[in-house]
Amino acid sequence: MKIGGGKQAAKAQAERVAVIYYPGRVDRKKLSAAVDLTISRLDFEPTLWLPTSADEPGGAQSLRAIAQGATHLVVVGGDGTVREVFEAITQAGVSDRVTVGIVPGGTGNVLARHLQIDLNDMRSAVKRAITGNRHPIDLGLARIIYEDDSRAEKYFAVMAGMGLDAKIMQKTDPKLKKAFGWVAYIDGGIKALPTIFERMTVSVDNREARRLKVVTIIVGNVGWLPGNITLMPTASLDDGILDVAVVGPRRFWNWIDFWGRVTFLQAIRENRQIRHLMDATANVKTLENLDGKKIRITPEQPVYIQLDGDPMGKVLEVEFEVQPRAVTIRS
Repeated sequence: MKIGGGKQAAKAQAERVAVIYYPGRVDRKKLSAAVDLTISRLDFEPTLWLPTSADEPGGAQSLRAIAQGATHLVVVGGDGTVREVFEAITQAGVSDRVTVGIVPGGTGNVLARHLQIDLNDMRSAVKRAITGNRHPIDLGLARIIYEDDSRAEKYFAVMAGMGLDAKIMQKTDPKLKKAFGWVAYIDGGIKALPTIFERMTVSVDNREARRLKVVTIIVGNVGWLPGNITLMPTASLDDGILDVAVVGPRRFWNWIDFWGRVTFLQAIRENRQIRHLMDATANVKTLENLDGKKIRITPEQPVYIQLDGDPMGKVLEVEFEVQPRAVTIRS
């Protein structure tokens, strides 16, 4: 039986890799060798190489790559660079035309660590970024009102923070961060310490709004931080839900309680019912977990915000909303 009435079947789109990388933080020769090795037996078009810069940290490069026929974006960088790419392709409505693979090259690499990508094996990371399994994941959308009353819509994959964590990132010297990595945040922490507590009103979906005194509020899809710290034990990249961690220790022993909850008690807190019981019976709520599809946070005074580790300035209000299956990664 013939199919197609003798007409030639439409040719599938040729596959093409585009590598988005920061020249100052990667060995281009080693990276090129890893890419060539991976695609050597694949019928791919010539690879595109798109360096990032301070003025163009990744988003513009991803759109240029797609315009030139890229089907596989390989992002060599940290969480901030990956966020820029996710945001650009989502806002432009072209996220369904490409997959995104990650070769860790940043300070925290939280998303790469969560995906169990080897930080020290470039060849393995490149192979997974190009030929790994496809996984649609959620993004968070942050509708931000800044302190000057300007507005913006920003996307994030890992987590957003409002309060002390964002202030530390805002106060950290970028040059120290580049030179010393996570250690540089100690300097930012010292600068941020004069003010710790903030009062914020939080509403989740259609539940009653609550006014809270907090150190910081985290919203995200990844609940784990380097150092085996778990703030949101049930957070997931693909469950259509945003998880929330309300952090508010007020005294020394409350901090002891907090560190216990996010370290050795984390396995217990993975059970939602047990976690809710622990939160309800705590004398002082050092850590409370919430979840929902839409979260609105309104501070009494402007506070700093960070998205996937990138400081974004001070805000008056932010509405977070999950964007299910917004992008497809390879891992």
